[in-house]
Amino acid sequence: MVSRKAVAAVLVAALVAGSALVVYEFYLAPSTAQSGCVSIQGGTFERDSVTNRTFGAITEYALPGSDTWPSAVTVGPDGSIWFVEQAVPGVAHLFPGNGTLIEYAWPGYKPPTLANCFPNASSSGIALWNGRVWAADEFGNVIFGVNPADGSVLTVNSTGKGNYPYWLAAGPDGNLWVTFDNAPGELGRIYPNGSMSIINLVGTGEDSPLQLDFVNSTFALLSTINLSTNSTTQGCICNGHIYSFDPSNVGSSITLTVVGAGYNLVEPTSVTYSQDRIWVAQHYSSSVVSYDFGTRSWTKYPTSLVPWTNTTLPYFVAANGSEIWLNEHYANKIALINPGDGTLTEISESDPPASSNSGIQNDEYIALSGGRLWFTSMSGNYVGFVNAGFGQAFGINASTDKATIPAGGNATFSLKVTGTRDAAMEVGVSDSEGYFSVPNLVRATPSVSEIPPGSVEYDFALGVQVAQTTPAGNYTIAVTVTEGGTQQSVYLYVTVS
Repeated sequence: MVSRKAVAAVLVAALVAGSALVVYEFYLAPSTAQSGCVSIQGGTFERDSVTNRTFGAITEYALPGSDTWPSAVTVGPDGSIWFVEQAVPGVAHLFPGNGTLIEYAWPGYKPPTLANCFPNASSSGIALWNGRVWAADEFGNVIFGVNPADGSVLTVNSTGKGNYPYWLAAGPDGNLWVTFDNAPGELGRIYPNGSMSIINLVGTGEDSPLQLDFVNSTFALLSTINLSTNSTTQGCICNGHIYSFDPSNVGSSITLTVVGAGYNLVEPTSVTYSQDRIWVAQHYSSSVVSYDFGTRSWTKYPTSLVPWTNTTLPYFVAANGSEIWLNEHYANKIALINPGDGTLTEISESDPPASSNSGIQNDEYIALSGGRLWFTSMSGNYVGFVNAGFGQAFGINASTDKATIPAGGNATFSLKVTGTRDAAMEVGVSDSEGYFSVPNLVRATPSVSEIPPGSVEYDFALGVQVAQTTPAGNYTIAVTVTEGGTQQSVYLYVTVS
């Protein structure tokens, strides 16, 4: 799913330049022919207004033109939204209260091609720092800082220092930090005077840094992926690590510490911290994982499954207190994990929900602020949010969520669906065995495949059969009920002895 490009009835692409390991992919149906691209003269800004619509927990703001390819997004201290428009290219400022949109174009780019509006830039990072809005063009090796007051732009060229600037984060040291997704062993640091230095990372090998998360002034997290080729199989290694370091004690190099060493992560593209745990999005999988610093243990949390692809492709993860948010790119959903009660809520980002590859809107980037989880849609051409305080008409819970089962043994869990069900709901199961969360050696069979409509509590059972060859260890099962637009799951934890 990373660093490849294929054009067919459905376009699955990762825009690549040279040997870059660029984490960037999208689905585009052939019916999405574009015309009327938005074009702004470089170094200027324009004011517009946008309309919004709400369905369920989702509110969307449609952007002008056919497609500006919105990507990296962040939230200002006043609650307004900043995001990159890759086909302009530049940054845009949305005021949700009145629908005002101001677009700031970066200098030095040609207008997008009218026939398809494909982006002129690739941008995954955005940050508010030093009075400007900063974002990077990975392919151009340049970082732009826009002054919202007058639209003036400062540029920092990373050519010869770091290739493909990816993530931007304002550091507790007063500087702007940069990761490079094709520069293993390097971070960048931009100073208020516009100069940039390179920090060498010790002990990271072929890992390419992706996301930085400054937890506080002395504790930072870095997610990395290793997409190099296995010398024996000639396939992608496709793993990575989460590292920690002290940002208050950094010189020209950093010796990083691996978090939860020995656990195999699948392309960990994003990391966040919450209540003495980290949460990691595993790209090219159908799960996220969490590491508990107190118990020094990892737990895998599968998403629900979709019928049109083998991976839901989690991309970014963000914590809001005890609530863990993530996007599932290929499932076209925003998901919320509540580890306290062991539940997962998944919300379709489109109405009607996607039912095939062609329904994927490429809602890849997220930003959390207060009671809203914001996201951008590259091919849907909108910015939207999920209201974190949304209420659900139905839920699912278990009388007990833990069981120890010997290899070759079995157990039964008692489950209950509560709330109002306007229509019959499907029942599904996923688990933590493999990349794609499909049960195999741990077989989970619900007693019913469908929950009838109604408002009376509905009880059913889940039988779990553990194959004799199942390795000992801890497994997580997700039991999901859905009416289409929303999925509610409860997590069950099985220890195979």
